[in-house]
Parts: sequence; structure tokens; C-alpha cells
Amino acid sequence: MLLKVQELVARQQPMELQGTLDLKELFRNNAEYSPLEPMKYNLVAKAADDRILVSGQLSCDVRMQCSRCLDKFDETVLVPFEEQFRIVENGEAELSEDDEAVPVTEERIDLSPYLAEELVVQLPYAPLCSEDCKGLCPECGMNLNEQSCGCNTEKIDPRMAALQDWFKSQKE
Repeated sequence: MLLKVQELVARQQPMELQGTLDLKELFRNNAEYSPLEPMKYNLVAKAADDRILVSGQLSCDVRMQCSRCLDKFDETVLVPFEEQFRIVENGEAELSEDDEAVPVTEERIDLSPYLAEELVVQLPYAPLCSEDCKGLCPECGMNLNEQSCGCNTEKIDPRMAALQDWFKSQKE
């Protein structure tokens, strides 16, 4: 998806950008996330002086793997997007570290990597199929959301385990 810098600056009016971006190649070897359809974007690009501001919203239906029970579930991810670009001449000095704008020297800006990066960054680190997901049994691996397994999940502090054996010997 290309944004023509000179055309936007010459228009002096905001430009609406709508469409889709296919991300299947980006998530090709990812077992935790896979987009179900191309990501949709609805953006507005504005030029002011030597800066271009692109803002709007991204949305994508993503199949995720729950980090507790390992089941797959589908969720629509909505991501606000905002990126600032600064038009620089070829001989102009580089931007300072305090400036968050991306320097642009070309006539066109390819927004695709910026859109894909924003979606990836906003995906949940540890996705959950539901807030009350019980996960898997640490003993047998049964999905506790589906049924109870009956395993002994009582945790004994290893520092006190020796005392447990001491009480058994006194009962005998």
C-alpha cells in the first residue's frame, strides 16, 4: 500500500485510505496466531509543513491459541494506528533522537510494514480463550474446562514435606 507524498502535499487536504492487507505470509510459521482474513484498514493521511500524519484503525479476525488450555479460538483484533513521517531532503541532516517521526526521502511511502508491525505489537502476549479458563491439569494434561480429572493437585511446600512423613510414623 503506497502513499504518494507529493500528491498528498500538493492537495493540502486529508486523504482517506481504505483497503485490506494480506498477512498470511507474515504468520506462515506461527502456531499461536493466524489471520482468518486480510487485515482491514481505514486511515486518514494529512500533510502539514514537512510532516505527514497517518492515523486510523486496523481490524483483523485472528485465530489464536489459548495460553492456558491450548485450544484455538477466534477473536477480532481492533488496533488504533498512528504514525508520523517527516519529509527530509537527501542532503539534510538526520533527525534527532527526540523526534519520533519516521524520515522519508522517497516520493512514496509503503505503509504495509508499519500496519503489519502495529498489529503484531498489539496482539496479546498470552491470549486467553476466556478470563475464567481453567487450563490443563499439570498431572494428566486433561483440559479442565471440559471435565474434571480427579488428579491430586494438592501442593505441599517442599520445606514441610519431611514433617508429613514424621506424622505418618507416629500414627502407626
